[in-house]
Amino acid sequence: MTVAPFAQWQPRLDAACDQAALLHRAIVLEETPSTQDAPETRAARPGTVVTAWRQTAGRGRFGRQWSDTATAGIAATFVVDSQPAERLALAAAIAAAEAAESALGTRVGIKWPNDVVVGGRKLAGVLIETSSGRALVGIGLNVGQRAFDGDLAERATSLAILGSAADRLDVLCTLVSALDRALSASDAALAEQFHARDALRGTRALFATPSGPVEGEVRAVDPMRGLVVRTESGEHFLPAQSTSVAEWGGRVWRSAPSGNTVTGGRGPASR
Repeated sequence: MTVAPFAQWQPRLDAACDQAALLHRAIVLEETPSTQDAPETRAARPGTVVTAWRQTAGRGRFGRQWSDTATAGIAATFVVDSQPAERLALAAAIAAAEAAESALGTRVGIKWPNDVVVGGRKLAGVLIETSSGRALVGIGLNVGQRAFDGDLAERATSLAILGSAADRLDVLCTLVSALDRALSASDAALAEQFHARDALRGTRALFATPSGPVEGEVRAVDPMRGLVVRTESGEHFLPAQSTSVAEWGGRVWRSAPSGNTVTGGRGPASR
């Protein structure tokens, strides 16, 4: 007798949690508007993974909506003990990158602070929310999408578009293990893993800051502290807590050498 794909999720994720140090319980929903807002998530204790066979109305930073691509992607929220949001965002981005790399067999990039990218297009994203001693680590990863509508076609990609035939449950189980390791890693180890995948350094970008927009070349990235950006007026340090990437212009070419905290954006199909 063939087991329906959805029925395999709970036992497979239970097995993944059995092997984890910090993530010890999985809740699998058949459908929910958002794993981040599901009642099961809001009531969960740290160490819980909440995922859905289908998420219909996911959200990201600043209330942005996540495009519904039926059952082609991964949507999961990991409930953990509260930590600095910048550290959680970094750990989640590294875990999503590792899960993607396991499916692709090649290195992917991380566009600070927490977008996983390939060829300048977003493959995965992260949303961190902290409150009352807990943190909700939301991760969205595009797996089986064959195409994206509208302007997403220029901004998003998926494992399938990149040539992988990976099953999304396999990728999700890998993500659970990868995030469990990342949450236990030292800050130095996380920074090292980030720098090996840093896609922002050496590129030109426009940043939103409390004092107004800043545009220039990214000269250095400290993933948990901020950026050094070279503009026409010189080099400026932009703190991580108050800076976001508004537009990303790609690689810089030269003619000669020279209460609640929210961070990140989940759902690569809409950010």
